[in-house]
Amino acid sequence: MYRVTAENKNKLIIFILFLCWVVGFIDKTAINIAIIPISAEFGLASDETGMIISGFFLAYSLTQLVGGYLVDRLGSKRILTGAVAVWSVATAMSGMATSVLSLAITRFFVGMGEAVFPSGSSVVIAQQFEKSKMARAKSFLQSGASVGFAVGSVVVSTLIAYFNWRIMFFVLGAIGIVLAVCLWQVLRTGTPGSAPAATEPRQDNVSEKQRLLNIVRRPLTWKITACYFFTNIVFWGLQSWLPSYWVKVKGMSMVSMGAWSMLPPTLGFISFLTCGWLLDRFFQGREKYLIAIGAAVSALFIWLMFNASSVPVAFAWLSISNIFLNAISISVFVTIIKQYPKASVGTATGFINSLAQIGSFLSPLMIGYMLKMTNQNYSTAFLAIIACAVITCLIALSIRHEQASLPAEATSNLS
Repeated sequence: MYRVTAENKNKLIIFILFLCWVVGFIDKTAINIAIIPISAEFGLASDETGMIISGFFLAYSLTQLVGGYLVDRLGSKRILTGAVAVWSVATAMSGMATSVLSLAITRFFVGMGEAVFPSGSSVVIAQQFEKSKMARAKSFLQSGASVGFAVGSVVVSTLIAYFNWRIMFFVLGAIGIVLAVCLWQVLRTGTPGSAPAATEPRQDNVSEKQRLLNIVRRPLTWKITACYFFTNIVFWGLQSWLPSYWVKVKGMSMVSMGAWSMLPPTLGFISFLTCGWLLDRFFQGREKYLIAIGAAVSALFIWLMFNASSVPVAFAWLSISNIFLNAISISVFVTIIKQYPKASVGTATGFINSLAQIGSFLSPLMIGYMLKMTNQNYSTAFLAIIACAVITCLIALSIRHEQASLPAEATSNLS
C-alpha cells in the first residue's frame, strides 16, 4: 500500500505547484500572442497594445508585497489556492471582453492573482525543504515557467488559429479552476504524525515593524531588486513583442511562430534544473556570479539574434539567451530563500518582486512607444533591452558575499 510520508507529500505539493506555475505562465503569456488578432479586431495602435499588456504587470507589481505578507501571516493554503482561483476566473472572463477597457480590467485581475504565487511558493519551499535542497526544489517549480512558455506558444496559437482568441481564454480559465481545487486538497491533507507547517500561519518573536525594517534596511534587498528589475525589462520586452516581430517583420504565420517559439523555453526547462543543482552545489552564498554571467551572455546572444540572417539561427541565439536569463531568475529567488529568515521569506519575496515587476510593467509600454516613435523600427528597442542586460551584470558584481547560514533575524545587519 502506498504510504503518505512527509517526503511523498512534499513531492506531491511541489508537483501541483509546478502545474499551477505552468498554467499561470500560459495565462500570463497568452495575451502576447492573442494581442495580434485582438489588435486587428479592436483597431489598436502600438501604444494601446503596450498599455493592455502592461496592465497585467501593473497589478502584478502592486499586489506582490501584500500577497507575500499575507502568506507569511495567514499561511499558504487559503492565500495560494485563492490566488489560483482569482487568476483563472479572470482569464476566462478575458474571453468575454467587448472593449479595450474590459480587456484591460480582466488582465488586471489576472495579474493580481498571479502576483501571490512567487512568494507563496517560496514560503512552502522554505518551510518544507532542507537548505541543501531548496535550490533544486525552487528550480523545478520555476521550470514550470519554461514549460508554460513552450506548451503555451503552441496551445495558444493553435486554439486561436482553429477557433478564436475568446475560446482560448475560456479553456485556460477552466483548467486553472480545476488546479485551484487540486491545490486546496493537497495543502489541506495532513501527513501522518506531522502538521502541514508551510500551509498554516506562523508565529515568531520578532515584531512586525522590526521584521519589515530588517528587510528594507539590507543593501542586498535593493541590489537584488535592481538586478531583477532590469532582467524583467529584458525578459518581458522580448516575450511581449517578439511574437509581433516574428509575424509582422519576419513574415511568419501564427502556427509557425508558435512552433518555433517552443525551442527557447524547452531548453530553458533544462537550464532551470541545471542552475538549481549548480546553486546548491557550487554557488552557495555566491549567487551573484551566476546572475552576472547570465546577464552578460544573454546580452551577447540577444544582439546576435537581432542580427541573424535567418529565422532558425535567430531562434538558436534566442534559445541561448533564454537559458542565461533563466539563470538570473532562479538565482534571485534562491538568494531570497537562503539569505532571509524563514518567517520573512514571503514578505521579502513579495517586496523585492513587487519593485522588480515595475520593470515588467514598463517594458511592453516602453517598447510600444519606441516602435510608435520610430515607425516600427525594432533596432532601438533591441538596443535598449541589451543595455538593461549589461546594467544587470554590473549591479550583480557589486553585491557583497553573505553568510547564508545565519539563523533567525541575525542576517538583518548584513549587506
